[in-house]
Amino acid sequence: MKKAHLSRLFLCASITALLLGFDSCKSDNPDPVAPATTIEGSYKITTLTADPKVLGTFSDLIAASKLLFSNTTCLNDLTITFKADGTATTDNPSSCQSIPVPVSTFTGIDASSKWVLNANKLTVTKADGTKTEYTVVSMSPTLKLQWQGMLNYPAPDPTVYTFNMELKK
Repeated sequence: MKKAHLSRLFLCASITALLLGFDSCKSDNPDPVAPATTIEGSYKITTLTADPKVLGTFSDLIAASKLLFSNTTCLNDLTITFKADGTATTDNPSSCQSIPVPVSTFTGIDASSKWVLNANKLTVTKADGTKTEYTVVSMSPTLKLQWQGMLNYPAPDPTVYTFNMELKK
């Protein structure tokens, strides 16, 4: 009888130890940070590329703008802001004032645009009514956008380009 009592006691102790052991387990990794659900904020362009290459030479539009527009840093200096009220703006840094094309030619966003985010689709409507639909590739840690647009480069035939832009807060 003493053996049966010790066996039951050992079994109860083992089950209790297992339950307490499971309860005390915790992950060494902290809880994952919830992914961003909005694009609100001010951003600087870190990457802007085109495919196919513009003029058959340039895929990096930041480097191309420096070469073609007298070493301007316009695209690096530009701030794009997505506001909570659904408006999007760009500032007008001095480095952008001397380039012969509007900055919105590169970004699809002008100084008084409106934006709507629906799942991973961002629609920006410029002041003139022109709409650009971007695919939001990621929101964190950088905002990565992809879209298609048509430019007359090489002239005179319009070419459809796929643009990729990375923005950092």
